[in-house]
Amino acid sequence: MTMRNSASLEATYLARTPNSAAFEARGLASLPITSSRGISFHPPYPVTIDHAKGPFLHDIDGNRYIDLGSNFFSMIHGYAYQPITDAVTAQLARGSVWSANNAPQVDLAEQIVARVPSIEKVLFNNSGTEAFNLALNICRGATGRYKFLMAEGGYHGSMFDPSLGSKGLPGPSHFVAPYGTDAFVAAIRAHGSHLAGVFVEGIMGSGAFAQAEPGFFDKVKQACAEVGTVFVLDEVISLRVAEGGYQSLAGITPDLTMMGKIIGGGFPIGGVGGRKDLMDLTNPSTGHVLASGTFSGNPLSMVAGGLSVRHLTQAKIDQIGAWATRIEAAIVAKCAAIGLKVWTRRVGSLVAWFFHDPGPGVVYGGTRPDLAMVKRHQLAMLVSGLFPTPRAALATSTAMSDALVDEIIERIGASFDALLADPATETALART
Repeated sequence: MTMRNSASLEATYLARTPNSAAFEARGLASLPITSSRGISFHPPYPVTIDHAKGPFLHDIDGNRYIDLGSNFFSMIHGYAYQPITDAVTAQLARGSVWSANNAPQVDLAEQIVARVPSIEKVLFNNSGTEAFNLALNICRGATGRYKFLMAEGGYHGSMFDPSLGSKGLPGPSHFVAPYGTDAFVAAIRAHGSHLAGVFVEGIMGSGAFAQAEPGFFDKVKQACAEVGTVFVLDEVISLRVAEGGYQSLAGITPDLTMMGKIIGGGFPIGGVGGRKDLMDLTNPSTGHVLASGTFSGNPLSMVAGGLSVRHLTQAKIDQIGAWATRIEAAIVAKCAAIGLKVWTRRVGSLVAWFFHDPGPGVVYGGTRPDLAMVKRHQLAMLVSGLFPTPRAALATSTAMSDALVDEIIERIGASFDALLADPATETALART
């Protein structure tokens, strides 16, 4: 591998985005984080997007980016998808929210119940974080217990305790154990008398798409049944990999399923579905678990979500998975050609790459050994006209085409060339 001296990635980025720099400075006068999303920040500053359409983002400096982040895997049909835009515009003229029933909510619920066999009933709220809160309250109402178990490095939203667990730390209301291991199953039995629920992801989103070995979830299910706790599968990210979610591919039958992202069609959404007896605990006439929220089940999110789910057929899921396969292969081939070591993971339409050997396990976002290289490559992708996530991960969408994937592959190649040309890359590699 030959390093080539050139202008730094920061210098190129700054030259391309002066208006974004000014907007960041303006925002910090009244906001602690201009984006209001900590994960979206990266040095020297994030770009400010002016508008988005299809698979493209356009910033306030006039730069166009091919979107590979999919708003953290939620924009399955791209931005301003016309069927959703038209339907939401029509709904907006009829009212955006009210404290009563609405037909689009029933339509989305019926679709999800029909697609995911383990879900007999479903209830909606406004985010994946809220879905965790609702699921935990149902678990507590069902068991009379308080604590929960989650995997080290897992992510179930930004509430205090699960955010500790995402760092592998225990807390006042939860335990943690290594994902996909017998130690995790043993922890269920060891803490069973305290556990209201066991929360685990099929695909570890913040763990760089780690997956458990076959049979792990059967062991989790059995251990939960033995101690009388609720098994909750988090499919907020992984529902995009099959019509029935990851659970349909892996043969998992959870008691409850957490959902979000793609079921909202680009609007705020969260959801919990599962066994009828558990979900009916939230029925105000017969149950004792409160499920409510001013904007929960609002018609705008329900209309958008109904179309997003209806239009995400298995054929389209297979297509975006095929595009992701092509992109993964191109990353491997490009790095081999330039002598840069890279490792990849792919699950359906989700791809992650690494500048170190990750093995099969969880890779912690903030402490991964190749973090310096990940940050360098994020800037290299941005100056190459691509918009990835900050974690060296991407997702394909139905808004793409074969021709656009060709362009993505070309621009990814250019991003690796820009990475090698950056004077700071050698230092970043040495820290890996």
